Amino acid sequence: MCIAIRWYILKIMKKILTLLLFNSILITGFSQYDFLFERKSLSELRTYEDSIKSENIGFVKSNVATDYFPTAKEGVDYYPLSYHRTNDNFYPDLHVQYYYTESDSILLSTVYDWNIMDYVKNLKTEGSKLEKETKRSKEYLAKYESIKSDLIKKYGKPTSTEEEKNSEGYFYRLKWENESIDILVLLKFSKKLKSFGEMKFGSFNIRVKVDYK
Repeated sequence: MCIAIRWYILKIMKKILTLLLFNSILITGFSQYDFLFERKSLSELRTYEDSIKSENIGFVKSNVATDYFPTAKEGVDYYPLSYHRTNDNFYPDLHVQYYYTESDSILLSTVYDWNIMDYVKNLKTEGSKLEKETKRSKEYLAKYESIKSDLIKKYGKPTSTEEEKNSEGYFYRLKWENESIDILVLLKFSKKLKSFGEMKFGSFNIRVKVDYK
């Protein structure tokens, strides 16, 4: 084998090893559920989401409440980098939002949402979708318990726990706090729908939110 070909092969192998090492380092910041627990740059986030075949939704305009994430201000338009995760087998599908500072693109918060309202555009004509969800409490609770178990293995017992169950449905809220991040887990599930005229309302949502300090 001539020296030129050997040099070319070594160069290609070096590039492959560098790429594999980069992906390995990037993935270590994520958990079993692909939750990001370490700050990453926007370019690293794009690389990771591309690697798991996520759909890039782009920078989606969003209004948030005060303190929704560090430095958040009510009434201000934010444009989180948003993705639709296609590698998760739970319905409703997972949507991810990465909030960051506009001045230097420092990651502030990552929000993971499994929310049926992402698939209901008209409450008057698509109420049947919500009716179907009222029969899926086992699936929602199993997903919640799996996430909870994964986080307990990683961070221990939650700093605070609120798990309410009544005739209306479930409202579960967990929080972990440490020196580098805060983690919030929410489950909202309606056993019954509420009506207002022709419209029906209900909450069917699991959220995991990570704030970086």
